Amino acid sequence: MAPTAAILLRAWESGAAAAPPDRATALLHSLGAVGAGVRADELTVGQCDARLFELRRALFGETLEALATCPACQAEVDVTLALGELQPPIREGPVAPLTVQADGYTLVCRIPRNEDLRALARHTGEVTLLDLLERCVLEASSPGGSPVAPHELPAATVEAIAEALAESDPGAQTALRIRCPCGSEWVDELDIRSVLWSDLTEWVGRMLTEVHQLARAYGWSEADILEMSGWRRRWYLEAAGW
Repeated sequence: MAPTAAILLRAWESGAAAAPPDRATALLHSLGAVGAGVRADELTVGQCDARLFELRRALFGETLEALATCPACQAEVDVTLALGELQPPIREGPVAPLTVQADGYTLVCRIPRNEDLRALARHTGEVTLLDLLERCVLEASSPGGSPVAPHELPAATVEAIAEALAESDPGAQTALRIRCPCGSEWVDELDIRSVLWSDLTEWVGRMLTEVHQLARAYGWSEADILEMSGWRRRWYLEAAGW
């Protein structure tokens, strides 16, 4: 069942009161997109984003219209995305650690979770792949078999491990191949967290404007207006000349 207008407003208020890295998890809890016993912080990035894709589709439809800037000619390119084709599968339950072998090194890593993104967002200065591995590496050994710390790994090995972690977590990255009329092609990434929050914020602005207009025209309370269906609000707005 779709959430009511009042529930969506409260969910947005909950997210707006949180720090930006916490908004995704706040929305998942506010809108019942995770089970009662599930901590959204403990979801992997892909597990969380799959649920955010599902929320975006349920709330605002299957299609996303976006703009991308061509890196070659700087023109804005209209992009129409079918979110059902991009949404990763929703996985339930804890995700087992991943063993990665790269350049002779062997590492056991847990898949990055929402709590890792929150922690990295609190870093001062530039965040690197190594900062992420410092949190996620459980065990690491060198080609000779001796223990090694993440900061001792070669840069190319760090990149290979980060890529393996992303590939093992469907939805952690959503790559888009875009073509400009000028002939240039490039790969961009869809950030479903920003998309959903932006769409919800835009919806809240429209909804509060409708509430203001109807309250001004008819003297109704916010609660009464929010209980109305969308078509009734539009009818009364047109009748009032808005």
